[in-house]
Amino acid sequence: MRFEDTVAVALAAGFFAFVAVSLLLRWTGQVESQPIERRLTGPRFVFIALAFLPMALIEEFIFRWLLIGQLSRLTTLIPAFVISVVLFILAHRPNARLHYLTVLNLAAVSVLFGLVYLRWGLWTVTAAHAGWNLAEWGLGYAVSGPKTRALLPSPAHRDVKGEPFGPEGHWAATVVLLAVLAIFSATGVGW
Repeated sequence: MRFEDTVAVALAAGFFAFVAVSLLLRWTGQVESQPIERRLTGPRFVFIALAFLPMALIEEFIFRWLLIGQLSRLTTLIPAFVISVVLFILAHRPNARLHYLTVLNLAAVSVLFGLVYLRWGLWTVTAAHAGWNLAEWGLGYAVSGPKTRALLPSPAHRDVKGEPFGPEGHWAATVVLLAVLAIFSATGVGW
């Protein structure tokens, strides 16, 4: 597959993985829609939507390229991978209280992104990460916890019942992420 195709598939995969989380949340009645004060339209909407690519690139540069790619040259792959996962989880701590399911989901997505990075590289994992975050934001959820909502106001306002971190801390995300990891493992596509 060509590089451009791989990046496009990764963007779509990340996007539709979160859409699956959202559908599961809605199907089980876990979504609370809130009124929004001001509609997000026009240039501001486009600016925020386009900002997800550089934001994902910064995260992936640090947690995958630097911590897995470069640190593994000093240690070995497994310790570098584990350090990357732990630091990814800790980096999301300021956004909201992390409970066990949030930690599990952040670990699962970090492992998944690590595997994508190892198999296809920085641009592909950046696209997958940006796709997930773009879908989360576009569907009205706070990206990685409620503290980011002020920085990245979404076009709608949806919360997850009883989950302060949002969809990424809910069992619906656990189901989707573990399914994607299982598909990776069963098909060998990530190796």
